[in-house]
Amino acid sequence: MSLTNRYFDMLGAAYEVPSEADRFDAFLNAAMAYFFEEEEAAQVAQDVPRHFGDDDMLDTHGDRISALIEEASRRETAQSERFHAALDVSARTGQVTGNAAAAQLTGMRFPCALDELPLDPMARAEIRKTMRSTEPQKQDRIILANVETPQVRACLGLIQRPKDLADRVHVSLSYIDWSEPLMERLKEAFGLTTSETEVLEGYLANLSQKEIAQQRGRALETIKGQSKSILRKTGCGRMSDVVQLCASIAFLMRQLPQQLAPPSAEVWATPQAGLSLLDRPGGRKLAWYKAGQGARAILFVHGYLQGPFFTQDFLERLTASGLHLVAPSRPGFGYTSPSRSRADFDRTVVEDAVALVEHLGLERISLCVHQGGSSHAFRIARALGDRLSDMLVVGGGIPIDEAVHLAHMDPQTKFAAMATRHAPSIMKMVMSVGLPVYRRRGTKAFLTTQFQKSPLDLATLKDPSLMKVQAEGLYHAVEQGAEAWIRDGSAAMADWSEDMDAVTAPQVWLQAGGDTIISADQVAAHMDKRPNVDFRILPGHAVNILHTAAVDVCAALANLA
Repeated sequence: MSLTNRYFDMLGAAYEVPSEADRFDAFLNAAMAYFFEEEEAAQVAQDVPRHFGDDDMLDTHGDRISALIEEASRRETAQSERFHAALDVSARTGQVTGNAAAAQLTGMRFPCALDELPLDPMARAEIRKTMRSTEPQKQDRIILANVETPQVRACLGLIQRPKDLADRVHVSLSYIDWSEPLMERLKEAFGLTTSETEVLEGYLANLSQKEIAQQRGRALETIKGQSKSILRKTGCGRMSDVVQLCASIAFLMRQLPQQLAPPSAEVWATPQAGLSLLDRPGGRKLAWYKAGQGARAILFVHGYLQGPFFTQDFLERLTASGLHLVAPSRPGFGYTSPSRSRADFDRTVVEDAVALVEHLGLERISLCVHQGGSSHAFRIARALGDRLSDMLVVGGGIPIDEAVHLAHMDPQTKFAAMATRHAPSIMKMVMSVGLPVYRRRGTKAFLTTQFQKSPLDLATLKDPSLMKVQAEGLYHAVEQGAEAWIRDGSAAMADWSEDMDAVTAPQVWLQAGGDTIISADQVAAHMDKRPNVDFRILPGHAVNILHTAAVDVCAALANLA
């Protein structure tokens, strides 16, 4: 497929996400296919161009799609407020009052007359029947009502006549979305055929048998026969009873409206425990954390997704070793102010770290480097010069060679690496479209996708303490939006070989044997024969080595000068 076709496939898939969030996965696959025509391809397609800056056209599309997602979210929120519309009808005058949800659902301004409500005639008749009754209501009445606004909405209605309010009839309406998944559940529950399910869907839309026959292009007698089969299978005597039964099932299933993936209850907020702020030039703030209570400080440069947060076991080991970590957040991450531009991001990272060391009065400092923070850490180490004692590198990275390293990377890392290097605007679009989706799906869904090729890392999601620190790291990474990812990823994907070569301080490397971001053997080969490097591969660990190998990491930290 040509580059142009792959480009428009990706763009078309992106525009489908605002109307259906579950289409994000298809969009991500299309974005990957833009760079790699085959998922397992070890090389970027030869026709992919390299953009050294933003692609204005793609950014325009990305902004439009983001706006559409925001509007879809707004509509969804407004729609969710319609679930429990409450109406009070005066049995004496027929005047109706309602709550805000009722006003949204019906489009009415209250008070109004009962006849003005956009309800189907049968629903109004049921309400009047309850209004006319002089006897106490023995049980609540449940009906299926259609709210006949421009878009007809089927609602489950509950009609009540409170004993202590003789003049009042109370009506509650809950909107029902007869979605495809819900119809599939009803089909399975009653043992209906596909054709019978389609007929039932017509009744649920308040169509007559004749209208269902015309809609489906079938003879009226065929629809009558299928209707009898539906009655037999559901155990109901009338089709109106079938409709009420289906509405009750929909209510119990909480499909009001469709929620295949209920919104996550998570609040995506970066932790503030142990947080301090340092004033920087230009009104910027540098946020940094202290982890552990020991006397000796070690500068910690956090990874890409996994921020400066640790399990309780890790913190206790640090304190027992007489250590604490000083962990600055890079520009745009957590609560650190962004750099002024992409061009000065790398320099700002280094200046912030050196300023923190000076602020704390540390004449000599050891450096702990974690994963995607490697490029920054070696730039910082170079700037510290003689003040640097030594380094511990945990799951470290090396300058990326596309021809050598891509084949080992998991799909997400491979895509992020090449999007950052070749087309930052595509990375920005994926982030701006994906973040709202994953805020809804939840952290665990994001990490499950991230670790799909790593059984060792998937297993960490079952451990509450490991899940917690990974979630906190994700919040830290997205606190200020997608731009920080672009800048940080560009820094990692640049050629920082000179910075690495310039650092001659003693180094200990702990590399995960099962790392799916970069092969431990490839890193070992790159570090082979470098002076003052003690390189170790730890089997049984993967991307989460910082947390899963806490014993080894803390022991190595304690041995730093």
